[in-house]
Amino acid sequence: MARIVGGFGISHTPSMGLEYDKGLAQGFSPRWQKWYDGTRGVKAWLERAAPDRMIIVYNDHLNHFDFSAYPTMAIGVAPEFRQADEGWGLRPFPSLVGDVDLGWHLTEKLVRGGYDLTVCQDLAVDHGIYSWLPYLMDLPWTIPVVPVAINMVRHPIPTSERLHQFGKDIRRAIDSFPGEDRIVVVGTGGMSHQISGARFGIANETLDHYFLEKLKDETEELVAIPQEELMRLGGTEAAELAIWFSMRGALSDKVKEVHRYYTFPAITGCGVVVYEEPA
Repeated sequence: MARIVGGFGISHTPSMGLEYDKGLAQGFSPRWQKWYDGTRGVKAWLERAAPDRMIIVYNDHLNHFDFSAYPTMAIGVAPEFRQADEGWGLRPFPSLVGDVDLGWHLTEKLVRGGYDLTVCQDLAVDHGIYSWLPYLMDLPWTIPVVPVAINMVRHPIPTSERLHQFGKDIRRAIDSFPGEDRIVVVGTGGMSHQISGARFGIANETLDHYFLEKLKDETEELVAIPQEELMRLGGTEAAELAIWFSMRGALSDKVKEVHRYYTFPAITGCGVVVYEEPA
């Protein structure tokens, strides 16, 4: 059977992607050089882990879905996933390679397990994936991906408990996927930040560090924090931290933390943590 070899949680932000493009062309500014340097350990781990497939749980930012129809959970099942134009034109990166076989397998198992997934055979992917992926993987991007979009825009959003259990059920589904493929599970959501309203620009680096420290061994403590409290402490979009619970739920209790990094270049806390399963 296929097996999960590890996973990681990582922030995303539009500026992260735009700063990557500027950094390659002109050199990184000091504040973004820190983030680039901090992701080198993740890139090296991915090269060692050599995954055959990836599952990425993220959130769309009204760049594919809109308020006329915004699903709570949506899975991409297609040969490729195009880059979304977020208003400043397409960046110089190709579409993501889709994993149709694993996508349908997950859809079958998860829907029959009680999840009402919206199946997308056309899905444009925004900075929820494209902002951090170039930091971690050189072109060409050949690893097939199953993107799973979680509603973090229109309330009510899925609970932390629901997303943690979702990760556990992803693991169960992978356990029945034929073959000996190595799979990495990713959870990506912004850390503390708020991009609208009277508290625009609020952030809480203490909350971000606390989250990274607790995620491996004290997940239940984090899951028990009401999302409203995360939003109060870290800004409205800090609720996206709940997406990381899907990644953690998909991994075993025996994982080893192999890399952790955090910095605050602008507006949004930028952090990453990598967990590896025992051989």
